[in-house]
Amino acid sequence: MEVDENLPVYPMGVAAQILKVHPRTLRIYEAEGLIKPQRQGGKRFFSKNDLVRIECLRKLIHEQNLSISGIKKLLEFTPCWKLKDCPREKRLKCCELTGRKKR
Repeated sequence: MEVDENLPVYPMGVAAQILKVHPRTLRIYEAEGLIKPQRQGGKRFFSKNDLVRIECLRKLIHEQNLSISGIKKLLEFTPCWKLKDCPREKRLKCCELTGRKKR
């Protein structure tokens, strides 16, 4: 059985544990417009693709020493799939390109 990588199944606390970050970090990324978790009943839920995106953001911040404002500027000019060098078949399923509605 194949699981949809865009399906938001991880509540914020679980996502934070998986990523080894404080939930406040995820709230900051959301407030800055870097991530857009799905909301259900006022709670945030993350997909596997969301977690991959957050890991990428963390690497840019902590390994490449980019600021949040620098990342935002970079994403204005370069799609995330180019930064991550995603293969075509993965891009076809990506919520960033397929337009999965996020709030």
